[in-house]
Amino acid sequence: MTGALLLLGVAVAAYCWLRYRGPGAASSARRPTGHRPGGRLVQGAGASADAHARELRTPLVRLATAVGIPTRAEARARRFEIGAQGERQVAALLAPLVEEGWVILADCALPRGEANVDLLAIGPHGLVAVVDAKKYERHRLRVSGNRLMYGQQDVSGRMRGLLYEARTVSNLLSVPVVPVAAVVGPMLRGTQLRFRGIRLVPAEDTADILRGLDRQHLTTTPARRLADTARRLLPPKTGR
Repeated sequence: MTGALLLLGVAVAAYCWLRYRGPGAASSARRPTGHRPGGRLVQGAGASADAHARELRTPLVRLATAVGIPTRAEARARRFEIGAQGERQVAALLAPLVEEGWVILADCALPRGEANVDLLAIGPHGLVAVVDAKKYERHRLRVSGNRLMYGQQDVSGRMRGLLYEARTVSNLLSVPVVPVAAVVGPMLRGTQLRFRGIRLVPAEDTADILRGLDRQHLTTTPARRLADTARRLLPPKTGR
């Protein structure tokens, strides 16, 4: 009986530690939005990924993590958190564009399915770009034939979502949409990769590349109208 009570006490203590101080506890609080000091905010970056991480970390998953038992749910939660961190980092890099007349929308829900657009950028001259944050930590990306390689790993499939999002937004807004993968990680500044119509660029270069594309852009649809339509048809996926 004493042993059972002791185990129960340990379990309760572990749960309380996890709830308030343990791994993932910070994710239950509101994450900061992408911004730069003194600049305007890009609201909601990383919100959906953070929400997925919170859903995966049930009390049992948190308890297992506390006692050192690995779970698939915790591993997936950590991947979502890494993704959210990348989205916020890219949003912060794009925040200066807002002061130049751009509209940057984050975490946009698509009309069907569970997919969302990380960042939607609409330039003063009417350029529309879907910007997807991609975080890599060790190897540089390269294009080999019709494949996108990360070291020796074929990661071509990871770009399908971005292509789908760009096509969907293009159909909704009735304008061409540029898909951009903003790479957070080991990609040399000043370089670009092209893969199946996607521009893969260093995250730090993304704002300058979008500026250049917008200056060259010709459209018959006013940027303000595009932005109003995007806000109406692509609302936030996760509550702000």
